[in-house]
Amino acid sequence: MKFNYVLLIAVVSIFTISALGQSVYGYGGPPENNSANNYTVEIITNQESYSLGESVVFTGSVNKYDQDRSLRITIFDSSKNLISTKKTPVDTYGKFSHSVELNEKFSDGKFIVKAQYGNSKSTVNTSSFLIVSGNSSTMESSNEIPVWIKNNAGWWADGSIDDSSFVQGIQFLVQEGFMKIPITQQGDSAGSNEIPVWIKNNAGWWADGSIDDSSFVQGIQFLVQEGFMKITN
Repeated sequence: MKFNYVLLIAVVSIFTISALGQSVYGYGGPPENNSANNYTVEIITNQESYSLGESVVFTGSVNKYDQDRSLRITIFDSSKNLISTKKTPVDTYGKFSHSVELNEKFSDGKFIVKAQYGNSKSTVNTSSFLIVSGNSSTMESSNEIPVWIKNNAGWWADGSIDDSSFVQGIQFLVQEGFMKIPITQQGDSAGSNEIPVWIKNNAGWWADGSIDDSSFVQGIQFLVQEGFMKITN
């Protein structure tokens, strides 16, 4: 009887020590909010290759939302040089979306994207995209822009024709494939319908060759974003 009692105490002690060991050393698994390994992030781009002047749209999700954590999206070139880094909000459903304009900081080549949720390296995920010359994002080099289009731009800049005539000319360029506008969110015109002066200045400078096609397209993008012009594919 005494032997059985001692044996019972020994067995209970072993299980107690084992349980404590799991608690102390983590074998039993730490609480979810204390381990970065429980947080994961997925990120994708809206397409695989782009041209300068376009925008890359990153979308994705985290497996668990935490208001105390922030998502940072960082872009490196193929030589591992930092190009861009920015914190991106995550909604309560764990979803996020972030766009980056491929401006003068970028050039042809492959770019690596790292998405990190929180400070631990355990929450990093990577993606990539290409910038390739020849994916026209402004003017089609194979098509000659009709002279009357630039004439229209010049006449519009000096007030010889109205806004509607100018917009019709630009829409013709887009519809006929002479100009390709990068992916741009189209807005609804609100407030004043008067097109800003700097857009007219751009048109005049483009007409006389003072600025290039890319600079002119930036003005057209503004018209689309502000709802002055509707672009249909």
